[in-house]
Amino acid sequence: MKKILTLLSLLLVLNDTHAQTKDYKAEYAKGYRGGYIKGQESIDGALEFAAVGDFGRGGEYFQKDMAANLAKAVTGVNAEFIVATGDNIYPDGVQSVHDPLWNLSFENVFYQYPLHRPWYAVLGNHDYHQNPQAEVDYSQVSGRWNMPARYYSFKRKVGENAEALFVFIDTNPLEPSSYNSSYRDELIRQDSTKQKQWLEKVLADTSSTIKWKIVIGHHPLYTAGNRALNKPEMRYALEALFEKYKVNVYLSGHEHHLQYYHPPQKFTHHFISGAGSEANEQLKPRGPVDFFAPIQGFMIFSLTRDKLLMQAIDRRGQVLKKLTIIH
Repeated sequence: MKKILTLLSLLLVLNDTHAQTKDYKAEYAKGYRGGYIKGQESIDGALEFAAVGDFGRGGEYFQKDMAANLAKAVTGVNAEFIVATGDNIYPDGVQSVHDPLWNLSFENVFYQYPLHRPWYAVLGNHDYHQNPQAEVDYSQVSGRWNMPARYYSFKRKVGENAEALFVFIDTNPLEPSSYNSSYRDELIRQDSTKQKQWLEKVLADTSSTIKWKIVIGHHPLYTAGNRALNKPEMRYALEALFEKYKVNVYLSGHEHHLQYYHPPQKFTHHFISGAGSEANEQLKPRGPVDFFAPIQGFMIFSLTRDKLLMQAIDRRGQVLKKLTIIH
């Protein structure tokens, strides 16, 4: 009887393994045993990446659970990189590249081998409380942390003669109310006009190979979360540019939930992935929204020449939403 039960268990494991993505099965064949996200999908030949934000709480507020499932998810799609949407270190950012909070909230939480791939980060408002430049400079210390400047861009292939343009911006100097904060002088030194001129120049790229334009910043343009009733300052600052240059996706954090919204008659699709640690599971949407999940988690994106697949995954490893955008 014991042998039969053992055989049945083995068959169940093998069948479940075969149900996973090709990338996961390839890693499993090489010895990976870190687990997988049941029901997660991958697209052959796609550029795949993860997005997580507002995570730096020393492993608390379910950050460790979220990180464990993030490791499984990026293995399942063999994600090329991970996007960090800001508020990378709570409560007040870091003082220097040697601040012990780097280990407490980043290195020792996202320690799993699958998470040792490039992270591309932007600055959040909490990152401005002490020394935001230290988060840029940490790129010279860490082999996986990438923030070459407070705003930057790059392109990645998404098919033959097809690319996605990724644009990372610092939204903090673009929010007028931020100038009432304790870090006002630091914001003034950033020259928001210069950044917007740079942003317009980058978005105006007319290369025929660019099929997707994806902008990443900390503050959302649309939210159904706690700040839904606030003055939409970021919308005033950026939406006209996004619509003019046909930005396909704006990906942000700041609000501690997972969200997708495509405003009627607008071109840009808006995603929020700011649930890397603290979240209020009792929160109800406070504005129009297409998808809203107030629980710790992250997003996985698969991008081809003409299709985007987003999968929202929570800290328990459950796929909450799959969404496809045809371009």
